[in-house]
Amino acid sequence: MGLAVGPLRGCVGIALILSDTRSVWIAAIVAGFYLLWEWKKWAAAALPFLLVFGLLVAPAAIKERVRSLTNPHGATDSNGHRLIVWSTGLRMIEAHPFVGVGPEEIRKSEVFFAYLPEWVPRPLPDGNYQHLHSIYIHYAAECGLPAALFLIAALVLPLVDFRRALRTLPPGRSDRRFLLQAGMATVIGTMVEGVAEKNLGDTEVLTMFLVIMCLGYLAAERPFNGAPP
Repeated sequence: MGLAVGPLRGCVGIALILSDTRSVWIAAIVAGFYLLWEWKKWAAAALPFLLVFGLLVAPAAIKERVRSLTNPHGATDSNGHRLIVWSTGLRMIEAHPFVGVGPEEIRKSEVFFAYLPEWVPRPLPDGNYQHLHSIYIHYAAECGLPAALFLIAALVLPLVDFRRALRTLPPGRSDRRFLLQAGMATVIGTMVEGVAEKNLGDTEVLTMFLVIMCLGYLAAERPFNGAPP
């Protein structure tokens, strides 16, 4: 497995850059910081300096995309669009805190516009208004705050289970450690990116997430023959 890590790391890095998605970049940085911290503390401490250097030598398009986090270009960037859907979702939660507006109801334009704040300009900025671009706000608005809390608990549980399993492993590299740490980083990245996107609502993302969780839980299981992990 270790021989495949180098090429895999390169492919993942290229995919992250080409995605041109700011929330994915932030999630990758946070998850990467975790992995570096688990590997070498000094490497994690050096990550901010490496990011600054990378930004200095990055192409203009990448620099402009990063700059748009705080200086959006009107309707070109999704900052305003996110603010609109999040504000609408919070109004749904305020009106229906326990059961939400109902499954798949948010995608209906008559439901969405019923909770749209008065300050939102018309026509709406370009963007997808069939969901609320946050797994936390969306599921709370759609199915209620209890459902959102269960979602958070389901995401935190693998972190607890994988961390507990990591403590049972002997020092040094192993396939089991690789899979458990990959699972931890995947959950962390998913939770961070989920703040600004309904990522687990996409089949390709959910499939990848579930596959990695299955591999993590297989790695967390102790051998049935009583041998040490």
